[in-house]
Amino acid sequence: MKYVIQAEDTICAICSPIGVGSIAVIRVSGPDAFRIVKKMFKAKNGKKFSNLELGRVYLGEIVDSHKVIDESICIFFKSPKSFTGEDVVEIHTHGGTFVPNAVLKVLVNHGGRIASPGEFSFRSYQNGKIDLLKAESIASLIASQTEMGANLSIKNLSGEISKKFNDIRNLAVTLLAEIEARVDFPEDQIPELDKKRISLLYEELISDSERILSTYSKGRLAFSGTRVTILGKPNAGKSTLLNVLLEEDRAIVSPNPGTTRDILEADIVHNGRRIIFYDTAGLRSTKGKVEAEGVRRAKDKAEFSDVVIILVEKKDFYKNQNIIDEFFNFVPRGKRFIVASKSDLFDKDIDLPLDTHIVSSKTRSGINSLLDKICEFSNVDIESDFAEGLLTTERQVALMNEGLVSLRKSQGLFEDDAYFEIVSIEIREFINSISDITGEVSNNDIYDKLFSSFCIGK
Repeated sequence: MKYVIQAEDTICAICSPIGVGSIAVIRVSGPDAFRIVKKMFKAKNGKKFSNLELGRVYLGEIVDSHKVIDESICIFFKSPKSFTGEDVVEIHTHGGTFVPNAVLKVLVNHGGRIASPGEFSFRSYQNGKIDLLKAESIASLIASQTEMGANLSIKNLSGEISKKFNDIRNLAVTLLAEIEARVDFPEDQIPELDKKRISLLYEELISDSERILSTYSKGRLAFSGTRVTILGKPNAGKSTLLNVLLEEDRAIVSPNPGTTRDILEADIVHNGRRIIFYDTAGLRSTKGKVEAEGVRRAKDKAEFSDVVIILVEKKDFYKNQNIIDEFFNFVPRGKRFIVASKSDLFDKDIDLPLDTHIVSSKTRSGINSLLDKICEFSNVDIESDFAEGLLTTERQVALMNEGLVSLRKSQGLFEDDAYFEIVSIEIREFINSISDITGEVSNNDIYDKLFSSFCIGK
């Protein structure tokens, strides 16, 4: 779908999930929404269509060629007081598969068009009801799998993150005005340039931009979840631990080393936070190509994970106090969660590395506290971190990084006394990046990628 303006079309779609259910919701939006629904909806109170009040719920019947399809209710919203900013009708029918699709068919027969994924939200954006940041928040709210992800989406939907970007843009415009004033007007008509003040504006703008960019790490953890790779030597109990963490048998457990050769992915929600686990092949020297590839993938997965559980049998620490540095030195210390497994089989008191977590998959000892520690790693506080919103998408991060490159380049040119015309070009590039983030600048490529990921009906 190429998202170009098609305001003359009236679009319709089923907004609720298809399947067995009590109610289905169908949305109609566009200049002919009222005319189309007028042909098929008969209010039971006998009021004519022209006398129906906006925003009120009316019980009636959906009729096609004098045949009643369903008893339904309709709500009418007049432009611009609707989600899309257009005339909108919401039709609530009985659920299931046949009835909603039959109503949708009648709507199309009377001149409606089936909406593309995200087209309602796109029209809302085009009509100034939301910006791109709010559109992304709508998509993330629908896709939320945890309370934390939903809370973050709602906070961004309230406009907090948009305000941050607008403040940055306004500051950049102030900086640009200071620079371009020296280009557009003779020197004798404006005050002498205060280089110290301009330098402070650059520093403030870069600092604010870096601060908002730094929120992505927490935003990603809150919405997408904490990625946890489980590493260990063969038979350390990785697959058993995963099954206990998930409370179901997902990984094959066998006493034979090398059972797990590829990466198994599974996730849970603990304390309102999503945790994605990756069970990996046992780390050891091997000549087999398949096992060697499994070991390579395990190391790669550890590199891109937020947390790496290094699982070692408790008795192995008794045999070798340096086992972590000898076998797992490639794991950054900031990611390491050292876990001593099979504690029920080895009850001797031994010296363990600092902050080692002791568990027994058989007795479930230490399992819940391990999950609590993983949640603590994300270090996301709903009250403080969500107060002003967080970045949540790679699109936002990429554009913010591009903008910072231009801004720093402009700062360097300014400090080197380059021509102001050249200095201002890079400031404009920074402003364009911010405008792309919020959608202030029209960009069909962004629309195609963003709105096509929405579900139909939204």
